[in-house]
Amino acid sequence: MATIIKKMKKGRPYYYAVESARVDGKPRIVWQKYLGTIDGLVKRAEEAAPPKPKEAVIFEAGGIAALVGIAQRLELFSLINAVVRKREQGATVGHYMLLAALNRALDPCSKLAIGDWYEQTVLRRLWRFPKSMFSSQRFWDHMDKVSEAAIDAIQGGVASRVRDAFGIDARVLLYDTTNFFTFLATGNGRAEFPQRGQSKAKRHDLRQVGLALLVTREFQIPLFHRVYAGNVPDVSLFPELAGELIARHRAVLGASEETTLVFDKGNVSEEAMERLVVAGVPFVAALPANRLSEVFTTSLDRFVEVPTLAGVRAYTAETVMWGKACRLVVTYTESFFTQQLAGITHNLVRAQRQLMEVKKGLDRWQGGKGWGRKPTLAGVKKKVGEILSGQFLKQLFQVEVESVNGLPRLRYAVDHTALQRLSDERLGRTFLVTSHDDWPTEETIKAYRSLSSIEETFKRMKDVRFLRWQPAYHWTDQKLKVHAFYCVLALLLASLARKVAVEAGMNLTVPALLKELSGIREVAVIYPHGTLAHRKDHITLSRMSPRQRRLAIALDIGEVLGR
Repeated sequence: MATIIKKMKKGRPYYYAVESARVDGKPRIVWQKYLGTIDGLVKRAEEAAPPKPKEAVIFEAGGIAALVGIAQRLELFSLINAVVRKREQGATVGHYMLLAALNRALDPCSKLAIGDWYEQTVLRRLWRFPKSMFSSQRFWDHMDKVSEAAIDAIQGGVASRVRDAFGIDARVLLYDTTNFFTFLATGNGRAEFPQRGQSKAKRHDLRQVGLALLVTREFQIPLFHRVYAGNVPDVSLFPELAGELIARHRAVLGASEETTLVFDKGNVSEEAMERLVVAGVPFVAALPANRLSEVFTTSLDRFVEVPTLAGVRAYTAETVMWGKACRLVVTYTESFFTQQLAGITHNLVRAQRQLMEVKKGLDRWQGGKGWGRKPTLAGVKKKVGEILSGQFLKQLFQVEVESVNGLPRLRYAVDHTALQRLSDERLGRTFLVTSHDDWPTEETIKAYRSLSSIEETFKRMKDVRFLRWQPAYHWTDQKLKVHAFYCVLALLLASLARKVAVEAGMNLTVPALLKELSGIREVAVIYPHGTLAHRKDHITLSRMSPRQRRLAIALDIGEVLGR
């Protein structure tokens, strides 16, 4: 074994590496190598130290890897590319659709900016396409290849794979609609879907597009969607979609499995309900209060408490509707009553203040002290109608507009009898109907209440951070359909990722999950040219919190990233 020794020459120390052995029984140096002076050794040691990094490049990793992993389990690439074929050159249609879905889920931007976003994610390393491959023009070209028939075929195949790969519970499916406003000019005639209608975002001045969605009750996993014109009311759309919904759920789940369809009162029509009854599809739906008013206004004395639902009482009755025996369930909820009463009180105060201002103005005219434009009887009636346009207000005010001395006069008063009747017979109540005559009352109520989860889903699609539908820079119906397709695909991937996380013991909302995953970054440490090996040897993940580490394990992020 070699050792280092010091030799003094002319009063200066020099160092050697030597090996010793016994020769003729005596220790002798059998090998030596000159190392130099102490200053020389220090200098060489400093020169041999690793070079300092030049820079570090950070890439979006956790969210990308988690959702790509879900897409791999669904075999999305093969499914999309089998339906929409193109030459085997460059990125496939599957790449473009998945990239758009990932972008919508994690950091929505326009097609002009999506190439830059791609360059800043691990997709650049995983797919190895240059960012020029995902220019806006190439995106438009590949979107043109995706027809409505292709979208239907893909979402049908996806639903089947979701069932097989993730074991979804589809015994209860939720159906609802929403709409998204656009900035398409009125004169743009290339798209028919964007129309002015009843905007749920209160942007009645803008053209909008409707989206119908069918999701599972557990985890709100979308199985079917349809884009429709923004001026089509729900009650007109549902009969058209009812048959398709029936066919969809049977194709995915099989005719032997019973699935209950849950929807709100805005979708109830004779045609749609008759289709469901004839097809034998079980349902839970809300009914308008005036449908069977004698049942809805039943005295609260006849309601019984629902033990499993705090503050809820219910009244049930049997009836025949649409040629089928159905059960009616009227629920009364204390918290709902309080909320409605507070809203009505607020509207009463506001309406009373506005009516008082109108009356004062008219009284000044009657006294010869009016100013401005002379009021007319028709104008005052129109104004009063606008003031009382809120829910219940017309029945809560006694209003009289008459002509006196050629000028309109207003009299009004709160109808306390009507207010008491409203409180006793309407507020806090919800009217449900179900084809299940064997379900416990609480099961019917819970099924209907689960519709609130699809409302949360729509809110996420209108969020500014994750899963955002907007901005939608598309000017034709075909492009809007493809846009809806990859927005719903983003929702699907995120919902399935949440399912995996919850089953691993991490009960996070979808936004919270995506936020945690987005915090996991891939870091490439770059050294000066020629100093170290290839940069792939110097790629690592950012430091993860305990929760992020658990998510990374549950969603196999390391496997997707090749670690």
